[in-house]
Amino acid sequence: MNQNIVATPLTLLRSSGKRAGPVRAARHWAGLLREFARNPRDVGSIAPSSPVLARAIASRVPHDARLIVELGPGTGPITRALLHRASPDAVVVAVEIDPKFCALLHDELPDKRLVIVNHPAEHLREIVAPYQMPVDAVVTSLPLMNFPASLRRLIMDAIQTVVRPGGVVTGFSYSPVQTPQLMRQTFGNCRTNIVWRNIPPAFVFRSIR
Repeated sequence: MNQNIVATPLTLLRSSGKRAGPVRAARHWAGLLREFARNPRDVGSIAPSSPVLARAIASRVPHDARLIVELGPGTGPITRALLHRASPDAVVVAVEIDPKFCALLHDELPDKRLVIVNHPAEHLREIVAPYQMPVDAVVTSLPLMNFPASLRRLIMDAIQTVVRPGGVVTGFSYSPVQTPQLMRQTFGNCRTNIVWRNIPPAFVFRSIR
């Protein structure tokens, strides 16, 4: 692991380093398979999100968003799409509980707008507090329906607290019913679309705070 990455609460990491080049896809697959085998409940998928799915999710985030939070970036395909879409003065905070994924993101996404936080998603309030501004968008790749109901509620309450009125909460799930229903219960609205070009096909959801 990069010596600048410390797996302790509220560690903020600025990305630096070189891109992985042609071995990137292999690293992503190997990393996900390894972590899925170790902890399938928290990882939730054996394959990285496809570029088509990543772009579909990023397109739900406003171009002028200044503070974007991604929960559970994993190997970073959606993070990459968010950085491509985000404005030059935006900050993308990637909240990842797995230090191995944090190291991978650190090595592969050398973008000064990206901050990698090795910390649980339910502590989102503390994570964004130093920025002293509301969150414009939260993007979640967390397998929320795999979590205990108590943890799921903590995460949703934290998201609802930090997102500004009119802000966006978006992401994907493999369930066409349960996750959108959770979003409607929390925010009162949710729109979904299916992305077929992903393994497996995924449902992209979007709610407005």
